[in-house]
Amino acid sequence: MTFLRNAAVAASIAVAAVAGLAAPAGADPVPGTAEAQATSTDGQSKTSTAGLAPISANTPVQRASSSTERELAANCWNGRTDGGRNFFMTCNGTSYHVYVDCTDGRHFFPETFSGQWDFRLTCPVGTRAVWGGSW
Repeated sequence: MTFLRNAAVAASIAVAAVAGLAAPAGADPVPGTAEAQATSTDGQSKTSTAGLAPISANTPVQRASSSTERELAANCWNGRTDGGRNFFMTCNGTSYHVYVDCTDGRHFFPETFSGQWDFRLTCPVGTRAVWGGSW
């Protein structure tokens, strides 16, 4: 019995060492990262994290509720902040990504979305959400 308990403890330590410890809900998974939480109209959900984009990043973006650059893959609307770390919007399109502008810079999320999704994009601790959109 002691052998099995020791083996279980060793296995959990190995998993934590390889995968890392999970961050509590609402906490930064890694300091300085932003988090995206999305729910589709058919009930699917996705999460993604994003570090700070390099200053040299020249990715064309479309701000939520913007009437410009309609050639991008998604239309986003209902863009709003809560005055704190969160930016909310709804997007619909084919094969698009989202971003959030925080007071520390822009965060591009690598997750690909298709169809209509409702987003909550959360800026890193110590920053505020400015705006967001798709790319």
